[in-house]
Amino acid sequence: MLIRYVLARPTPPVKPLILKSGKVSTNQHRDTTRQLYLQTCAEEGQEPNDDYVEALRLRDQEAWVFRYDMWCDEALLSSALYDAQHYQKAIASSSLLPPKNAFACDQCSWRSYCESDPMATNIEDWPSVIEGRQATPITIKYGRTKKALSRDRRGFVVSPSELRAFAKCNRLWAIEYRWRMRQTYEGVKALPRVRGSLVHEALRLLAKEPKTDLRTEISIMVKEMTERQDLSFEAFEELVADDGIAQMAQRASDMFAMAMEGVAEIVEYERRRIIKMPGSKKWLQGIPDAVVRLDNGNLAIIEYKTTKFKTLPSVADRYRTNPAVHLYAALVQFGQLTF
Repeated sequence: MLIRYVLARPTPPVKPLILKSGKVSTNQHRDTTRQLYLQTCAEEGQEPNDDYVEALRLRDQEAWVFRYDMWCDEALLSSALYDAQHYQKAIASSSLLPPKNAFACDQCSWRSYCESDPMATNIEDWPSVIEGRQATPITIKYGRTKKALSRDRRGFVVSPSELRAFAKCNRLWAIEYRWRMRQTYEGVKALPRVRGSLVHEALRLLAKEPKTDLRTEISIMVKEMTERQDLSFEAFEELVADDGIAQMAQRASDMFAMAMEGVAEIVEYERRRIIKMPGSKKWLQGIPDAVVRLDNGNLAIIEYKTTKFKTLPSVADRYRTNPAVHLYAALVQFGQLTF
């Protein structure tokens, strides 16, 4: 099955600097675009530097939106299910306070919390940490009837993201999936998540109606977030600076266009699927971003990712061996939709 990753960096580009000499800067490290450079040169009445224009053209191909296609064959699918079953068993038998993977703390956003409270004895008092929503039951087709699967039992119903958390660090899994705690972000620190969420919501709208006016829709969403005080005034000002709403709309539009190349129809978008794990009474559930039918009639999975990193091909390569999409392939091929 074809797996198509479409990645984007929703951070708005910046205009080239004007040097003290009055010339438009050709700084290779400036986070700008070919279009902005040519526009600035025209405004300043200067001839653009051809070498710099070519360098920016090449950079634009991978710095803002990028597509990565990969194939999930039977061997990858079987391997992912095999590993998932063993992680699922380990989750089911995990202790009340699972051990930390101290060798991976430098890559974890909970690092400072675990340093100050290594035994997690006062987790309810950790600053900027709140209790998240409890997992709700999942209703499935069971024979000729429907059945609700409780998600209270450890390891009974898991998702690829839960398996990833447990594989990375048992304590991380306990914090986020057993104790249901999550971190809060305020002010400008929240902007990367906000931009990513807005772009994903715009992609959802495009899946329903490809001709959606994204600038208007994103403006409405930003206004609603501000009214709910999900965005501080400082964060709002930075979010809309440099025509940030137009940039997010453009990223979503470009991502959708890349995703739809060679696609005949969108079969489903963000629909939860579930599969009974082979040889067990446990379940795996997940929500692929999109399941599509290609022009050749085959099904494919599309995953959208947003990131702050500038080298999108390198980011895409990290997903090459990510078993989450291999599990999504199993869900699409052998699973069922939930209610």
